[in-house]
Amino acid sequence: MPIVFALVGATGIGKSELSLQLAESFNAEIIGVDSRQVYKGFCIGTAQPDAASLQRVKHHMVDFLPPTETFSAGEFCRQVKNLLAENPEKNYILVGGTGLYVQSLFLGLPKIPAVPESIRKELEDKAASEGADNLYKMACAVDPESAQNVNPNNTLRLVRILEVFQATGRKLSDYQKEREGGIGAVPVFWLQRDRDVLYKRIDARVDQMIKDGWVEEARELSKTVPLTAPAWQSLGYRELLQAKTASEMKNIVEEVKKKTRNYAKRQLTWFRWQLQNTSIDMENAPFEAILSSLSKNA
Repeated sequence: MPIVFALVGATGIGKSELSLQLAESFNAEIIGVDSRQVYKGFCIGTAQPDAASLQRVKHHMVDFLPPTETFSAGEFCRQVKNLLAENPEKNYILVGGTGLYVQSLFLGLPKIPAVPESIRKELEDKAASEGADNLYKMACAVDPESAQNVNPNNTLRLVRILEVFQATGRKLSDYQKEREGGIGAVPVFWLQRDRDVLYKRIDARVDQMIKDGWVEEARELSKTVPLTAPAWQSLGYRELLQAKTASEMKNIVEEVKKKTRNYAKRQLTWFRWQLQNTSIDMENAPFEAILSSLSKNA
């Protein structure tokens, strides 16, 4: 199996540097498992690997998709399977926080009937007129299991949850238990930290992103990328565009931190229950712990 293992965890947990060390140790390339890092130009706010990281280890599924295009678990699986088939001699490590993509790759895709375009259009119109908040509340009401790992701003995934339920009368989470076409499981290491420590790391990372030019990045992108493009659903981008004064910016940055912490909390819940894994304490020699686990199960 070209995929040696998967390294997963909440945003801000510390996946990036550890993944580079492990990839170098296993002479492996990294396959990004992040639904937001796929978009071209949306670099700072999605924490795409920087130039130094890309030079150290080759990355796939990062910074390649036009912002106006949609991306799905099905497309992720298709591209990764093609990559593996074309390079059977190479080693790969899956790294990221979009657990649904890992689950779909391993177990296969759910067999969901086609949804009438009229239902999707009605939900998209509702999102446009009422905002994503109302859609998120609706999704939580009809399918809380699916909604728990969705960014409340991600109207595409919220529409998907609702359209499946309205069209079939069944939950998307139920369909996801009936899958086909998976590649089979590989070891999954779930990175963990004390919750308070994680939240402080998230706050510090948002502050660093602002210093690195996140606001300027968002403003430049808004000049060429339509605000209706799927890439704008990446957490924080639209919010930062709304600030007109320094005071407003300060409040929005605090709100972005809060939303990111909430998203991390949903990720933690999802990984705890949806994906078989080995828990790794980031405060206790995680590199050595992963190597030890792999050697024991070799």
